[in-house]
Amino acid sequence: MIDDATEEALAKLSGSARRLLDYLAVIEGPGRYAVLRHLARASEEDMVVDLGEVVEAGLVEHVSGAPNDYDFTNPELRTHLLARIGEMRLPKLRARAENAIRRVSGDLREEP
Repeated sequence: MIDDATEEALAKLSGSARRLLDYLAVIEGPGRYAVLRHLARASEEDMVVDLGEVVEAGLVEHVSGAPNDYDFTNPELRTHLLARIGEMRLPKLRARAENAIRRVSGDLREEP
């Protein structure tokens, strides 16, 4: 369960910043900047704004030793967001995240 301050911070976010949190939630562990940007289908400028918004809200932080990786400041937030996403949308978002990770990693191979 998340606290009232976290709920309030979530409520104040822009729609694109809230979607960014959903994308981060479906990635197991920290999310790389390039993967998150691919998922969000955002320009570099928009991505920087959205990341700045969630970092400034205290919901997400840089991963120590990995400046291009981001993770939740409170692990319970991931659980909360996954429940909010719901069972109907969750498989689709997870599949998109896995595809984005493969594409960004250069591991996407052409199908026969």
